[in-house]
Amino acid sequence: MYNEGMTTMYYSRARERALQAIHEPRAGMWVVSVTPGTQELDKLAADYALDRDRLEDAIDIYEAPRVEVDEGVVYIYTRYCHPEGREIATEPLLLVYTPDYLFTVMRIQSDILDRLTRDQLEYVTTQKTKLLIHILNEINMSYERQLTKASRRILQMRAHMRSVTVNTREFIGIIELEEDLNEFLSALQPQALLFSSLLSGRYLRLYEDDRDIIEDIERGTSELITQVQGRLRTLVNMRQAYDAIATTNLNNTFKRLTSIAIFLTIPTIIGGLWGMNMALPFMHWHYAFAGIIALIGVLELATIWFFHRKDWL
Repeated sequence: MYNEGMTTMYYSRARERALQAIHEPRAGMWVVSVTPGTQELDKLAADYALDRDRLEDAIDIYEAPRVEVDEGVVYIYTRYCHPEGREIATEPLLLVYTPDYLFTVMRIQSDILDRLTRDQLEYVTTQKTKLLIHILNEINMSYERQLTKASRRILQMRAHMRSVTVNTREFIGIIELEEDLNEFLSALQPQALLFSSLLSGRYLRLYEDDRDIIEDIERGTSELITQVQGRLRTLVNMRQAYDAIATTNLNNTFKRLTSIAIFLTIPTIIGGLWGMNMALPFMHWHYAFAGIIALIGVLELATIWFFHRKDWL
């Protein structure tokens, strides 16, 4: 993990493949800037002739994926998956490709580049295009990992849905997961167009191997989009099913409450009639009270039978 407000320069080459942090600029280096402040952005822009406003865009949480070119410098805006504890499920990441250097600007701390900065993948910083492709592949993998977790969670929700009554927490969980997947989709769709732009050759010089790898990443992105759309359809169906179940449960509850109210009305009416202070039938009969109770019981049983026959209970 990176420290907040940190800018680190990395360098490796074919003869010395071990990645090392350097303290002086060197052609072929990779500069990683994490949570840069105003002064750091000013220094990057001044020291390496970068566009200050475009660097500022890199720390905008709502920045969309795209490619821009300014005076021979390529600015590639992407978004990677970062849903844990965030209001937005993806985060922006800027790649700046210059004739001599490759820059990465990140708005927050993240482990998205850990495998590269810890030298766990085979690459050298002097081969900037291949390093850039590695970073793009790590971004795709971040979506793949989270989509696998989301698929597991959806299966658990579906299994839970069959066995128990729906509660508010589960319903909110479906809505939150649906929001995350919609956020993934809104990031992946323009990102797929970004790969198409890179393959055009207008922004980067690509060798045949590089082009093949980017095409693989582009296909992977298209597959991710298809998977996200499928998971979204499943969630929409689940949410609609939850709505139907909740509505049915509510209707059944009202039916029961209405039936109970009707059952209670019968003894109330009879008790009210025979409770009036006036001459009534059977008022001098010794078994009048028992007879009234028996009458109430018979009417209650007859009403219950009728409701059960009509399937109103």
